[in-house]
Amino acid sequence: MYTIFSLLKWVVLIYLVKTGRIPESTLVKCQQFAIATVTTVLVYVSSIAHVVESVDLVSNGIAEGYIQRRI
Repeated sequence: MYTIFSLLKWVVLIYLVKTGRIPESTLVKCQQFAIATVTTVLVYVSSIAHVVESVDLVSNGIAEGYIQRRI
């Protein structure tokens, strides 16, 4: 449902720019905001995956074929 509304938003924005009802700079700002949002989400997801993998390595002693040495 969210994907449909998101695609519809972009279609409406492009239509409004093509008909001249809003300036093209508004579309560019929306595109930059969307790219920044996606980049931020990807950075957060990758950092969370890294933290979870580190915790798994420390707690179990084995993670993806690596054995942690006990001192």
